[in-house]
Amino acid sequence: MQGKSKVVFGRFRSEVVAELTAFGDAVGRSSHELEGMASTVQDTFVPMGFARGEAAKLSVTMTKLAVDTASFNNANDTDTIKAFQSALVGNHETVRRFGVVITQATLDQELLNMGIEGGAKAASNAEKVQARLNLITAGVSDAHNDAARTAGSFANQSRALMAALKELAAGIMA
Repeated sequence: MQGKSKVVFGRFRSEVVAELTAFGDAVGRSSHELEGMASTVQDTFVPMGFARGEAAKLSVTMTKLAVDTASFNNANDTDTIKAFQSALVGNHETVRRFGVVITQATLDQELLNMGIEGGAKAASNAEKVQARLNLITAGVSDAHNDAARTAGSFANQSRALMAALKELAAGIMA
């Protein structure tokens, strides 16, 4: 995973790792797992036309949002980021379970809100991905900061324990 992270984040990796480590410490998640989640999303953003630095920021944002959404819905963090990633490239069904409804009409409206006329047909891949990200972010607004807000709950304490064990295992293997 760290090899992939070094490649997909390039010179931005240290910033990404620092931010995800701080977030992981605050919400009781494994920084290695968060880095893996962000790497997967980064590997989607860059080929879709985002600059590596911009993609790195979006990957961190998406990872945090996925953790908050998973916490809010008592779902698995990794499954949630995979659902978000799938929705970013057009498989909108994957995020409906989180209350996010993306249709052609809502996508076209968001593109128009972004100043792109002509809807999805006129938009670049990066613009469509950004519009989907905006819709996902708005659609899960109730979940924002839920992992930190509920860090003391049994479910999140259990996740924190598992994260600590994963961090220990990663430290031993290094």
